[in-house]
Amino acid sequence: MSPLEDRERREQRASRTRRASEQAAAPSAARAPAAAKTAARPRRQPTAPPRSDARAVPPPPPRAASRQAAPRVAIVIDDLGQRISHLEELASLGIPLTIAVIPGLPATAATVREASRLGIEMLLHQPMEPREEGGKNPGEGVLQVAMSGEEVRRRLRQGLAAVPGAVGVNNHMGSRFTEEPAGLGALMAELKSNGLFWLDSRTTSATRGAEIARSASVPAIERDIFLDATVEPQFVRGQVRRLLATARERGAAVGIGHPHPETIAALRELRGELLGSGVTLVPLSALVVSPAAGTAVAASLARGGRRGGSPAAAVSP
Repeated sequence: MSPLEDRERREQRASRTRRASEQAAAPSAARAPAAAKTAARPRRQPTAPPRSDARAVPPPPPRAASRQAAPRVAIVIDDLGQRISHLEELASLGIPLTIAVIPGLPATAATVREASRLGIEMLLHQPMEPREEGGKNPGEGVLQVAMSGEEVRRRLRQGLAAVPGAVGVNNHMGSRFTEEPAGLGALMAELKSNGLFWLDSRTTSATRGAEIARSASVPAIERDIFLDATVEPQFVRGQVRRLLATARERGAAVGIGHPHPETIAALRELRGELLGSGVTLVPLSALVVSPAAGTAVAASLARGGRRGGSPAAAVSP
């Protein structure tokens, strides 16, 4: 073999070796971009555990299924009918009130007409026999323990005729009459036939008014607070605030006052406090509820007046 041929063979072997090396390196080069891309992608960081002080922020409270109704108060002013100025002063207060009108007084008719025009709720404030008769004059048409049931009903009808539009009846005096079941039974029978409710003023701790009303299926409610048992401004203010506190505790409360200048002045002074107290002022009928029907007496009255109302058991706030 000549030197030239030997050199050509060596060059051919070297060329084959280079091609083999290049072919072996090609797959690695093809994979290089993907590998580079993988290396360039940032690694996902693990989720950090909650901070140890996260418990300092409380979770949202659970949503209540229903919101409890605001406490309610009804204020009843007794003894209307002596002077029309009493009604005018009460109306000027600009707060919901229920008035109780005594039949047979000089301004009874005028009071009823004006209250009806103004849309002020009225009760018949029916005179009834007191326990101590000396020095006390219950007024015309007084209901007495010794009367027959028919006479009680007749006198009550006379009282209702003098206060047309009354939605209920409460007792004027009556500490003796409201302790006796017989007379109360006749009274409740007349209330039921007229679709009226009973407010027991509780002039005696031994009253059986609510008990007898319950047995006769007459809607009823009882007084919680006397606003002016002592006719003195500071006392009345304290009683009004006590009335609000009672409503917050029980959900509802009834206060009874009288058209004394001191009482009206205290209500005027506390008007802002009453309206901003979070306690809703309502007419008395809004608090008288029929447990059997589950409806308020006020709704029944709005649907059809006082007659023919559905019977209801007596309740108190």
